[in-house]
Amino acid sequence: MVASGLGQVYNGQILKGIVFFLAILLIPTILFLAGLQGQFLGLAAILIFAFGLWIFVIVEAFFAAKRKKEVTLKGYNKWYLYLLIILLVNGTIFIPRHLASNFSSQIFGFHVYKIPAGSMEPTLLTGDYLITDAKYFKKNEPQRTDLVIFQNPKDPSKDFVKRVIALEGEKIEVKNKQVYINDEALPESYVVHNDVNSDVATRDHFGPELVPPNHCFVLGDNRDNSMDSRWWGPIPLGNIKAKPLYIYWAKDKSRIGKKLR
Repeated sequence: MVASGLGQVYNGQILKGIVFFLAILLIPTILFLAGLQGQFLGLAAILIFAFGLWIFVIVEAFFAAKRKKEVTLKGYNKWYLYLLIILLVNGTIFIPRHLASNFSSQIFGFHVYKIPAGSMEPTLLTGDYLITDAKYFKKNEPQRTDLVIFQNPKDPSKDFVKRVIALEGEKIEVKNKQVYINDEALPESYVVHNDVNSDVATRDHFGPELVPPNHCFVLGDNRDNSMDSRWWGPIPLGNIKAKPLYIYWAKDKSRIGKKLR
């Protein structure tokens, strides 16, 4: 069960074992390369298909062995060959997570991100797991209200998720919690304010400030409990890593599959 096709190899059906092993390895990979995981239903379909194929291979090996009743061991039925197959199939667990994540981003263009804190509530909750598009902003310029995952300009070892509020060349100002872009109030249906106090410097009163070229100004939706561009300043566009697409896992199961905007 730990290596697809191993049961067939044990039964003396080495060719069938190789075919099943390649099928389980390559078919989901092809589906990922096709970008099906860009939609939640696509990701679900890939996972269901892969799991179903894995179960089929196990069941097929079980009934093949049962029909034979007695298996004549071949020259390749050695414990160390089985161990080698298991290591080859499961070897990815030994790859450091950050390397595996970077590899998947480069190859498939998608990345997994876990929400560590509540600065984006109610849009994103602590513990939400997101599928993100790591190539989106290589082809598209950030737009106002886009959610972005970016490298923290003050601590490059950390990635944050916020919402783009102001673009390069725009004047941004915050007065009594209200955001103004080029002196016009910005309607923000996604924002929550949990602190009735509206006289906290920097948080509730900011600017005015002009966003420099190749930068954008980002804020958290949980506006009273967010460290963002009000403290760091505008972030370089080159720091943006990915666009969140949807929640693929959450403590609140009703949130699973939620498309992010």
